[in-house]
Amino acid sequence: MPRHPGLAGLLGPGLAGAALALTLPKPGLCPLAWFAPAVLILHASRAPSAAAAGRAGLVFGAAFAGTALHWIFLTCRFAGMGLMSSLVAWAALTAVLGLNWGLFAAAGRAAAARCPEAARPWAWAVLWTALEHASLRWTPRLGADLLAYTQWRHEALVQVGALAGPHALGFVIIAFNAALAGFWAARSRPRKEAVFAAAGLLAPAGLAAGCLGYGLFAMGARHDFRAAAHRGPTAVVLQPNIDQYRKWDGSFAAEIRAGFEGLLLAPVPPDSLVVWPESALPGWLDDPENSSWMAERAARAGAPMAVGAIADVAGRRHNAAVLVEPDGTASALYAKRRLVPFGEFVPLRSLIQPFIGILSQMGDFDAGASEQPLWDTPLGPAAPNLCYEAVFPRLALADAARGARVLLNLTNDGWYKDTWGPAQHFQTNAFRAVETRTFVVRSANTGVSGVIDPWGVVVASAPVMTRGRLDVAMPAEDPFPEGSPYARSGDWLGVGALLASAALAAAAWRRRV
Repeated sequence: MPRHPGLAGLLGPGLAGAALALTLPKPGLCPLAWFAPAVLILHASRAPSAAAAGRAGLVFGAAFAGTALHWIFLTCRFAGMGLMSSLVAWAALTAVLGLNWGLFAAAGRAAAARCPEAARPWAWAVLWTALEHASLRWTPRLGADLLAYTQWRHEALVQVGALAGPHALGFVIIAFNAALAGFWAARSRPRKEAVFAAAGLLAPAGLAAGCLGYGLFAMGARHDFRAAAHRGPTAVVLQPNIDQYRKWDGSFAAEIRAGFEGLLLAPVPPDSLVVWPESALPGWLDDPENSSWMAERAARAGAPMAVGAIADVAGRRHNAAVLVEPDGTASALYAKRRLVPFGEFVPLRSLIQPFIGILSQMGDFDAGASEQPLWDTPLGPAAPNLCYEAVFPRLALADAARGARVLLNLTNDGWYKDTWGPAQHFQTNAFRAVETRTFVVRSANTGVSGVIDPWGVVVASAPVMTRGRLDVAMPAEDPFPEGSPYARSGDWLGVGALLASAALAAAAWRRRV
């Protein structure tokens, strides 16, 4: 039986987890994702027990999440929380997100040991995909925990998301890493076994090459489409760069309004949609001063506006977006479906309120209905979403399946200032664009704002912590009028991985009995 490595032996998984975090924005060292998980898989495979493998996975996951999400600690400090409270919040989130990797390592060690060697990389990949699919409903969504996000720089590779959704690329990455770990472990074996293990790399590498080939074909189609497309409607994106920590101070309301008026001084092109950020108004939508001022802006621009606002609807408080027509009337209202803990509601408020600084001033909002009408806009049928709702793939999937051709992401990343957070949040929108083959128009208070095409390519963006406006001409033609295969078929890969994982568990149980 392998010797228990002890605490010192967990250093490798910890360093590998931290290295995996460097693949995300801003560092963007994407190739590390094809090697870092192999360290954990190798360590877990050699562990004396599933529990020991789970501990290695927890260390790997905590190092990954702690590095990738260090901006959570900084955000807590920006918000006035004490040093120890900020550290506890960061550590707690890190531990929760690390659990997925711990479970992955423990289950993978148990399942892979009972599989033929050639099947082990696929067993690891199936288990990871099943965990990703399931945990989309149980872990905090922060734009870092889907393995596909590690390849955000490689536009061709991420195209496979249109076929099989957010887990496709993660499946390939884990299969390759598991095969690499098997090859490394077999180096000291007889030559025949080592050669066999090396050959095991060919199938995952071939699958990765197939994904790349499909992506290159898709990007070629993008080039042809852009060459033939005609100019259509315009997305006008406002980025006011309002200091988050002044945003709710009534003494700055006039200054905030003046900032938006300055962004709208230039004429708005005909056939445009003007997109404002989340909670753009300095106060409640129901305030006559706010509603009349907003209506006047739409009338002067002569264009409909998608405006983020706090609204009271039949006694329910919503973080909302409202579609204001050029005649000043509000034709549609969207209420946010997924609320942010400690941003839009405070769990266990009475217990933790003394420790959370400015966050204790936040009111508790009500969530909107899971399915809400699409908006009729100059850009086409549009589905609004607010802030971190963009990191829920199933929300974009449901909206695209109902006919949305544009996703409007109104957000306020001002809490995070110029940390990794805004870059991570922005980039997740590129994956939603590819998965659903829709355009994404994003307005962020302090950035990053931008327009992303259905291939996940950022066609225009405004840097973080800057003030400005983007006027982006959209194509008149829809390159994917029927959407993506993923939007039409649903998350078949995630569901299939769950069923396959259940079969692996049943087989392991039968052998034990």
